[in-house]
Amino acid sequence: MTLALDLRDRQTGRMNKGKRVPKDSSPARYDGQENRRIVLDAALRVFSDLGFEGASTRAIAAAAGIEQGHLAYYFPSKMALWRQVIETFARQGEAYLSAHLTLDALASPVVTAHKVLPDFLRTFASNPRLTRLMLQEFSVLSARHEWVVVNFGQPVWRLLEPLFDGLQAQRRLAGAEPVTAYFTLIGAALITFGNPELIARLSGDEANETQWVDKAIEHMLVPIFASA
Repeated sequence: MTLALDLRDRQTGRMNKGKRVPKDSSPARYDGQENRRIVLDAALRVFSDLGFEGASTRAIAAAAGIEQGHLAYYFPSKMALWRQVIETFARQGEAYLSAHLTLDALASPVVTAHKVLPDFLRTFASNPRLTRLMLQEFSVLSARHEWVVVNFGQPVWRLLEPLFDGLQAQRRLAGAEPVTAYFTLIGAALITFGNPELIARLSGDEANETQWVDKAIEHMLVPIFASA
């Protein structure tokens, strides 16, 4: 029985030898969601490197590996693309704070700050290009600046304000007002984690390394926990 099957397989192989194997004629799978993500990643790179004014849709399309005309299929304007980049990548820190700054957690502000603030600051370090882009927009008065402040700056401050008020009530923040301590901390994170290439050029340090980031965060938090 086995010999018969073997002979049949050999005969079939000889009959099929030289015949063209038909190609799979099914259409290639179109993954619009993945293509959109590729465009957003490319746009983040270009916006963070060149700024909004310096970036062009041509440069973004080239970075994404698509024709410039195809870019309009996903985003009708540079402004719409810029906003979607911010919306896509900048919600991580806010979501983290919303999940961890519960009423119970805020009842113990010092303990909660020790738990929450380091990981919140790591969201700045985890995406240096986004951090640099946010630093650019926070620094220049424009319609984009106003949009970022209203949609991102204010919501994060509203989440953290009760925590900083609690730290002040516990005589921390090195005697500073909560708003002063907050903006000093955020400013340090934006400048430090938004410029790893600059730090590398000036000092030779790899500012993206986990140990470097942890040390920087530890230093930034010293005045937050310092007694008044």
